[in-house]
Amino acid sequence: MIFKLLLVFSAVLISAHQTSAATDKIICFFASWAGYRNGDGSFKPNNIDPNLCTHVFYAFLGVDTDGSLKILDSWNEIDLGGLQNVESLKSVNPNLKVLVSIGGWNAGNAILNGVAASSTLRANLIASCISFFQQWGYDGIDIDWEYPVNSDKANFVKLLQEMRTAFDANNYLISVTVSATPLSSYDVPQITAVADLINIMSYDYHVAGQGGVTGHNAPLYGPESVNTSVHAWLDAGADSAKLSLSVPFYGHSFTLADETKHGIGDSATTGIGGPLTQSPGVLGYNEICEYYNDWTRVWDDEAQVPYSYDSFNWASFDDPESIGIKAKYAADNGLAGVAIWSIDTDDFHGSCGTVDVLLQAIKNNID
Repeated sequence: MIFKLLLVFSAVLISAHQTSAATDKIICFFASWAGYRNGDGSFKPNNIDPNLCTHVFYAFLGVDTDGSLKILDSWNEIDLGGLQNVESLKSVNPNLKVLVSIGGWNAGNAILNGVAASSTLRANLIASCISFFQQWGYDGIDIDWEYPVNSDKANFVKLLQEMRTAFDANNYLISVTVSATPLSSYDVPQITAVADLINIMSYDYHVAGQGGVTGHNAPLYGPESVNTSVHAWLDAGADSAKLSLSVPFYGHSFTLADETKHGIGDSATTGIGGPLTQSPGVLGYNEICEYYNDWTRVWDDEAQVPYSYDSFNWASFDDPESIGIKAKYAADNGLAGVAIWSIDTDDFHGSCGTVDVLLQAIKNNID
């Protein structure tokens, strides 16, 4: 009963922020380096189903010191045809929008540090974007600046406003990918007025090695959760019709201190890496479903996500059930859609049954 009341209360609160818009966007971040993974983990543009995504974001490009866009891996992006092959997906689905994403965690604050503060460098970046769109046939840019500082609060808005003015003639899109909760360095109403999409990074609420205990990667409900993030952005002035929640197609792995204590908040350290992604403390959903599907799965009724354990191993993750519930949450509450980080760890070979089962769960629950 309490959970049902929570759902109703959440819907009532969010409805106050709604504009009349459909939840119809499935934003697929493509991690271009996934093509370098071994064996069945290698994910390339031809593995993307353009009929399951409404938008594909090519991650990542950089920004040079003169403000121009910078190709970070010319072998992958140009010689192997990464950029061209993603754009070519539009021949399969003419309604697909393809954007290039700049920044990301590894780029950090440096991606636009100094650039946003300079009118000359802002102009160079905008001109470089337009040239890139025209050369490669892309439909816009996603800015994943992690993160602007307070001194760049107004500069970020200036950059977006100047982009809007320059982009409108060709209907180029502006997307911003932002922290799970609004930072003081975000002018949320002004960003909302200019951007076409605002993608909140509603994951990594608890990561391996944090606090020495287990925890959920992306709980839908709870003190720090997708729900609290969505409300924080709406309360700060974001338009629900432009706001998308993000879902992780990966989980965090832990090594339990005591194999008999395997609940939320039990002692643990960083866990195993998977055979495909090979990153300690991280498991792609494709690895979880294929290699670790014999672990004991537990459903958390409050958080509305699962976790699993086996001996000293423990993992928090999303699966088709929890992804579907999150997509329905987005639809029920009038959000723009769902963003995915990142589609290369879905079960894109169908090794566990359904090809792209997580993407299918999103599509089935927002259609």
